[in-house]
Amino acid sequence: MKFSTDLIPSKVHTSETLSQERRKASFDTKEMDKFINGQKRIDSREKALKIIRQFPDIFDQTDMYYLSRTEKLEKSYKQEKKIVELLRKGEIDSNDITTIVEILDNSTPFDLTRAMFIPTLEQQCNDEQREAFLKPALDYRIIGCYAQTEVGHGSNIRNIETTATFIEETDEFEVNSPTLTSTKWWIGSLGISSTHACVMAQVFVKGKHIGLFPIIVPIRSLVDHKPLPGVNVGDIGPKMGYNTMDNGFLNLDKVRVPRFNLLQKYISVSRNRIVSKPQNIDPRVTYGTMVLVRANITSDTGRYLAKAITIAIRYSSMRRQFGSPGQPETPVLDYPIVQYRLIPILAKTYAMIGMSHEFYSQYEKTASAISNGDFSSLKEMHAVSCGLKRWTSDTCVYGVDTCRHCCGGHGFSQFSGLNEFFANIYPTMIVEGDNYMLAKQVASYLVKSAIDIKLLKSVESNDTTNAISRFLAPSSSASRSGFFSWRNKSASEISTSRSMLLDLLSYRFVTKVANLAAKIQSNSVTMDDSSIESQAISSAHAEYIVCLYHSRHLEKLPASSNLAPILTTLFNITALDLLTKNSSDLYEFTGDASMSHKQITSLQSEYISLIKAARVQAVPLVDSLAVPEEKLNSSLGKSDGFVYEDLIKRALNEPVNRDITGDKIRADFYNNYIGPVLKSNSTRL
Repeated sequence: MKFSTDLIPSKVHTSETLSQERRKASFDTKEMDKFINGQKRIDSREKALKIIRQFPDIFDQTDMYYLSRTEKLEKSYKQEKKIVELLRKGEIDSNDITTIVEILDNSTPFDLTRAMFIPTLEQQCNDEQREAFLKPALDYRIIGCYAQTEVGHGSNIRNIETTATFIEETDEFEVNSPTLTSTKWWIGSLGISSTHACVMAQVFVKGKHIGLFPIIVPIRSLVDHKPLPGVNVGDIGPKMGYNTMDNGFLNLDKVRVPRFNLLQKYISVSRNRIVSKPQNIDPRVTYGTMVLVRANITSDTGRYLAKAITIAIRYSSMRRQFGSPGQPETPVLDYPIVQYRLIPILAKTYAMIGMSHEFYSQYEKTASAISNGDFSSLKEMHAVSCGLKRWTSDTCVYGVDTCRHCCGGHGFSQFSGLNEFFANIYPTMIVEGDNYMLAKQVASYLVKSAIDIKLLKSVESNDTTNAISRFLAPSSSASRSGFFSWRNKSASEISTSRSMLLDLLSYRFVTKVANLAAKIQSNSVTMDDSSIESQAISSAHAEYIVCLYHSRHLEKLPASSNLAPILTTLFNITALDLLTKNSSDLYEFTGDASMSHKQITSLQSEYISLIKAARVQAVPLVDSLAVPEEKLNSSLGKSDGFVYEDLIKRALNEPVNRDITGDKIRADFYNNYIGPVLKSNSTRL
């Protein structure tokens, strides 16, 4: 198909507009990349990009928008094969694989063996089991999945129906799916790939239920990959997105496995049916894989949002609409309503990535302590990971959707890079606990902590309990008016003070927790009745933690750094966005903590002013996020600014438009359908 290239260029080419935006930078984008992403991540990114670009026939993703699901799966399996080849040659390691797959921006079929199966083995195997299961899994001699969710049970894991019953006569467990609803469903890497499943099952010994534990079940032959006897397994079919992953179903008809296959770090069953568990074990430790996945989602969502905001900021800075007659049209990003929609997302992207450094460090400390038998920080990590997973996934998914909207009509095209991407990340709000359900778990921990603190009971010292104690403990100095840092301060003073903004965010969540705690103590409500109230409590707590952790990352920056001014502005925008979106919360502060109407309304004005100030640095800020072109896979987000040229190039590569093959497709459509309609002898009566 022919397309003329001899056309008059626009008065101000999009590439020149983008260059003009970059010249406004008040900081070094490479320095910003190093600070926000970290040198370790930069090195990993560069190594992964080198490999991806070394094998373009395997890793190039520009054709993904044209492929059917089966074709996408085949392409992804081809990539997995090359990845394993490189791993076995010693050219890459497991961290490199994570980065390669992240840049490819499509979950590949072995992803869940890496993200859930292997971590479960690492966390819950004894030494003999590590040799039998973990070692071959790390070398991809077996491929596994984590089979927890059932077609009838997702968030309510306590009522999972799959059973594992110990058979003393044969020294085996019989793993069974006794009902239709006990069929495992949605399990990643199961539909086509896995040879083994780590099945979460209700374990029975001597007719007694001893709890929910993981057990390894071989499901496909290592010789010909066919399902083993008693195993009914397959793919669940096409989904809204995430279609390069073979989510599957698994129904087990009284499948026998050796007693050895019950993962035995936190429970063991002897040959003569004696059940033993280590002392002082928190039962939640068996859900460690879920906590890990929540931690990974929390850490990843900021980088998902980085892709979307890079595309939206670049395109809206180049896209021109309306303006003065006779003059070049105005860049869309110059319109206040577009700034109001996009700049806070940019600020939150930085906040989420900055937060992730501190959060993941906290997670690793907790995981290390647990491996050494110290479970003291597990409860808070469970609550924080639930709350942050909930908040970051909501913020990310709705943020990506806003970025799509801000790209106008072209945002609807697959070539924007935002539509299939939106569908692929959408499950983050649902997997590893539905977000609405997670809020209740967070609130339960916060309320219990608040009640214990008010009753002078001992609680673990952490960021959450310290904030609650500060305001609620009977011995607290909160009764003194000077305790509330925002008291008698102007909106301008508040909006430029990181400590005051953190105080407000802290007091806001504590106030909500205290209100519910008082109702619980007076027996006017129960936690079961508080699921609606829990949503706001969980959000307020997560927003405080996000800003607190991000603030700690900012503290690593020298005050003299030229990065500091814009990073401070972004922090202030994030905090003000969180505080002013529900300003009624601030009006509820009472006594010495009260805020005046003028303070609250002026905070909104300060928020708008900061957004306008940040707009000037918007393009350099997204450049600093350093999202590779391969990951963007977008016409609208092109780093060279040749937006419309790329749109046309991609359109011409649409199968219907291609020479030869396209000619045949169009001819068939005409001969079979269009022509007969146009040339039919029949007429309307």
